[in-house]
Amino acid sequence: MARWKFAICVWSALVLAACAPKTRTFEKTVSAALPAYSGTALSQLTNRLGDPKDGRSGVKLISDGEEALASRLLMAAAAERTLDAQYYLLHDDPTGHLFAASLLQAADRGVRVRLLLDDMDTSSYDAMTAALDHHKNIEIRLFNPFWRDQSLLVAGLTDFKRINRRMHNKSMTADNVFTIVGGRNIGAEYFLARKEMNYADLDVLAAGPVVREVSQSFDAYWNSEFAVPARVVVGEPEDFDLSDARSRLNELVEEAKQTQYGVALRKSAQENFADGAFSLDWLPAKLYADPPSKAAGLEASDPILASQLLPYFENASSEVNIVSAYFVPRNNGVKWLTELERRGVEVKVVTNSLASNDVAPVYAHYAKKRRALLRGGVELYELRPDAYQVQRRGINWAQSRSGLHSKAFAVDDRYLFVGSFNWDPRSVKINTEMGILIDSPALTTQTMGALDDALPAYTYSVTLEQAGQLKWTTRSNDGEVLEYQSEPTGSAWDHIVAGFLSILPIGSQL
Repeated sequence: MARWKFAICVWSALVLAACAPKTRTFEKTVSAALPAYSGTALSQLTNRLGDPKDGRSGVKLISDGEEALASRLLMAAAAERTLDAQYYLLHDDPTGHLFAASLLQAADRGVRVRLLLDDMDTSSYDAMTAALDHHKNIEIRLFNPFWRDQSLLVAGLTDFKRINRRMHNKSMTADNVFTIVGGRNIGAEYFLARKEMNYADLDVLAAGPVVREVSQSFDAYWNSEFAVPARVVVGEPEDFDLSDARSRLNELVEEAKQTQYGVALRKSAQENFADGAFSLDWLPAKLYADPPSKAAGLEASDPILASQLLPYFENASSEVNIVSAYFVPRNNGVKWLTELERRGVEVKVVTNSLASNDVAPVYAHYAKKRRALLRGGVELYELRPDAYQVQRRGINWAQSRSGLHSKAFAVDDRYLFVGSFNWDPRSVKINTEMGILIDSPALTTQTMGALDDALPAYTYSVTLEQAGQLKWTTRSNDGEVLEYQSEPTGSAWDHIVAGFLSILPIGSQL
């Protein structure tokens, strides 16, 4: 029997060795962001918007989903020299079609387009990727790709450490003059375009010096060993060339324009970006980003994002406000937040409820730390899944379920950070992230004030009763205070699943 077991082990090892990751060799060019040119329309726009040229950057927070998509499409339409886009997800849906078409139209005008996508969800449109990549002005690279000649099962068994690390960064930059950085991927649910569920999210549209910092970060990722030319991964176009791609995108865009959402999108563009309606606040701002070497899982000379941000919390004196779609504090996180409270810093966390969270394991491992956080003095708020219906936001408000996707924090009513960074082990240790930190007491106070005003009606305040029982409190449309002694969202089955997931040893991967 022992020999038989040994034989099985040897055979399994040989099979895995045979399936081990191949050494991939390929060529790619090194390129960099072009300097901003004063003659472009976007450069002239920054001057009209009051660029003081003293090191401050112009910033505008975008919370509305329709405005967020309109800003990206308008930026692409205005670009004259370059477009650099870096995203974790680009969905094959109407918003993704509008976005891809805007890049193609820019390339047709002679704009150099560099598109860097994490390869988590691109294989379903490999034909379109291959076709667009053949445009003379478009180059697409896939970050940490899933090789198409290898099954996901084999990749998971033999190459897990690599494929587990994803590029979660999200940015779009035009002419090295304007950029958009934040929590949104490119997909319907991030732009209020889905009927079933939409996300509350937040972006920063920026001009000035911080844009060049974003471009430098983009270049580092673009030229890193993890960014592989798309045609190396997906191959050459077959039975679907650039002409087919252009015709198909044009058809899909026309379909999108005729929808109710298309009408709402045009209205948002007119209302928010017409002459006199669009403005920027010129404030100190800085980009913080993980080095691309984090994707290797090795110690690097450049500090990771979490380490870069740590001093702001170490120096906090009064309050820390955290908005995180995926909040998994773990034991060390509970201890750290509790220690902030002990030294007089008030900590408030806004995250998803059971029914608004789209990743059940994340909710399960957050919920198991809820009592410990409350005992430590941390304030907890969970998003109501009907928040968009209460706010009547977007054309889908009547039936859309709400989910929180924002990733932001504020320290001492002075520093405001908006980006892709969640408060979970995956953002801290595994994925790469980025975000812009704004130094402005006025903007931070205004933003946190708006959040505080929204919390009573759009979230459940979670508190701990003397007997150790949790209580959820919210406010109805007519102002009545509603209290619940058990979780007010989610089905009985959702609660059973969450309870099971909470005991699985997967917290470090969430």
